[in-house]
Amino acid sequence: MPSTSRSRIREEVRRLDELSDQLRRGRIGRRSFLSLASGMSAAALLTACGADSGSGKKTVPFYTTENDPQSLAFYKMVIEKFEKAHPGVKVKITLYQDENQLQYLQTAMQTGNDIGVFAPPAANILDWAEKRYLLPLTDLVKDIGEDDFLAGTRIRVKGQDYAMPFQAGASVLYYRKDLLDAAGLRPPRTYQDFLDAVTELDGKDGVDGISSGASNTPGMTTQFLAPYVYQSGWDYYGADGEVLFGKPEVLEGVKRHVAIMRHARKGAYNTNYPDLMNTYISGRAAFATMAGRLGVNLAKQNPKIAENTGVIAVPAGPFHTGKLAYGGKNQYSVYARTKHRAEAIAFLKALTTGANALAFSLTVPGHLLPPLKSVTARLRAEIPKSEDAYLKKHGDWVATIMDLVPDAMSPDLSMGSVHDHTYDGRLSNPCPWAGKAWAPPPADGAMIQDILIRGTDPEKAWQDAVAKLEKAAEEWKSAHPDWKPSV
Repeated sequence: MPSTSRSRIREEVRRLDELSDQLRRGRIGRRSFLSLASGMSAAALLTACGADSGSGKKTVPFYTTENDPQSLAFYKMVIEKFEKAHPGVKVKITLYQDENQLQYLQTAMQTGNDIGVFAPPAANILDWAEKRYLLPLTDLVKDIGEDDFLAGTRIRVKGQDYAMPFQAGASVLYYRKDLLDAAGLRPPRTYQDFLDAVTELDGKDGVDGISSGASNTPGMTTQFLAPYVYQSGWDYYGADGEVLFGKPEVLEGVKRHVAIMRHARKGAYNTNYPDLMNTYISGRAAFATMAGRLGVNLAKQNPKIAENTGVIAVPAGPFHTGKLAYGGKNQYSVYARTKHRAEAIAFLKALTTGANALAFSLTVPGHLLPPLKSVTARLRAEIPKSEDAYLKKHGDWVATIMDLVPDAMSPDLSMGSVHDHTYDGRLSNPCPWAGKAWAPPPADGAMIQDILIRGTDPEKAWQDAVAKLEKAAEEWKSAHPDWKPSV
């Protein structure tokens, strides 16, 4: 590393220490600390967060893929508060990449490397719990209060909790108010409104009808397709693992999604999230389906487009139109072989509850939404009185997304929530074979790409996807004959 870079990092670390001292002394608040610290480099923040544990310290390892300065500033703040409240304990943060997350964690578990508190892929939690790689967190959940968790956010295996949720979210529809107004169109309330608007605006002045995509990345296509499945009155799987994706109404939902996707640029048929966000942020799309991070990036990078943007639910079908959405959730677990279990669980609680959980939700408002009702209530109360520039201008976006979160689901964690044109609430029912059903190339992703890229007949591509989903379930069930769903 060049000496100038080292000098810059040392200076940032020194400044970070000053800010931390001001925070401890009450001279600045949490929001000011996060705002000031987030402007520093990730290297400086990581240096500050990952200092040597020191002689005689109990070290709690903390592994995360979140490497943006805002997240690292938040982690530093929480770690310092925790270490002050727990003398003799040190939290050591380690970063790894999303691209090798699964391989990294599996290798660590197989070799016995202490990964302490970490964020596991939801699809692997059941398998890792059964292999006793994860520490039961049922007592922590009870200590927090079981009624405080939003429905469908807990992950239970044989009556035990093995994950502590730290983020809930919902994918919504961003739309250009100025373009709709110029065309004499209103924000879509029905699927036909949506399709008509996307069709009308596609190609005008070089603007795509929508920025939405497909990919071999597990879960990406699901985010965009799931609302069309749910709003057809069905799910991917039933609560007992029956494949519901094969229902005729789901095929109609697939066709509705494809009709919308034909108004996206062809490059979006095999793309990534940054490209999709940049398409809308740069003003090259009339609509975009995405979670809350798009709004934050849009307001920062293109305020003019942000001023002309509205946010609504995706009207994807005839069943509970616009009310059922895709919603991803993230969670932390504790490695069963971690050296200091009590300290790790105490840190996990500090990280995910109370004022710290509220501060985390405010690092990316609308994207990192709380899974705890108590924190959700605090966030709602914060929006109208906040001095944060984003919340003052776009608090309505955040409120819209928050309203959708309780009914925003993912088929890997809420299997069978929608069935037989019935929806009684989001279930907490993990799909044990999710790792196979959505392994690259995922069944739904391959289906959409077959239709849009290769020109495969939609019904044929859908039948192939149904067969893949059935095979994943049958193989897993045959290997686990005693399996019972969580609900």
